[in-house]
Amino acid sequence: MSTARRIATLILLLAVAALGWCAYLAWQDRLPLPPRWNPLAPLGLAEEPGPLTRYKLSRLADAPPAACYAWLDAAGVKHQPLGDRSETDSCGWQGATRLSAFGSVRLASTAPLACPTVVALALWERHALQPAAIVQFGSPVTGIEHLGSYACRNIYGGAADRRSEHASANALDISAFRLANGRRITVLDPSRKREASPQAPEGLFLREAAQGACPFFSAVLGPGYNAAHRDHLHLDRGPYRVCS
Repeated sequence: MSTARRIATLILLLAVAALGWCAYLAWQDRLPLPPRWNPLAPLGLAEEPGPLTRYKLSRLADAPPAACYAWLDAAGVKHQPLGDRSETDSCGWQGATRLSAFGSVRLASTAPLACPTVVALALWERHALQPAAIVQFGSPVTGIEHLGSYACRNIYGGAADRRSEHASANALDISAFRLANGRRITVLDPSRKREASPQAPEGLFLREAAQGACPFFSAVLGPGYNAAHRDHLHLDRGPYRVCS
């Protein structure tokens, strides 16, 4: 082995050893890592999204539902845990809850949702949705209108398509936002005003809200994705990653 390869191997071994030692110290609570950078620290509502956010969300999703419900309660989310529901054709839900409000936002109608999806909504509301509303309108979001969360169907309703995340209450389709100042912003843009003026506040707000959802959700689909999403913003925590 050449001297250069020996040095490279030694550096790699030292790096692995250092990472292992840091992980051990963090596990022993002897390394004061900020919670945002500590993979063993629980997910916090006030925690800014970072490289470990998805991992912590997944860890909470893998925990017993009671742990997720407790997280929602501590975060002040208004919800009612639901019993598991099983239907034919691979539909139903496990560890779901009926959501009515989160943060400063109240849903126009309650929605059954998988608990980790509600956690993602709460994080999105705090770290992306409200900041976007304040920047663009100087007024917070107080209400969300939606087209539904649970539906036993395939993607786009096609018989040959795979099951939609709606079939397991793992998705929410948002159609409009209401602000504290009375303003209502719909995702649908029938007059194409936003298309003609992409820098107008409404268009900027919707784009920032959608992009801000990507750290917390697997799929974020809106009017820019395809015609089927022209009137709503689809958020889900399924296995497929797409942010449009």
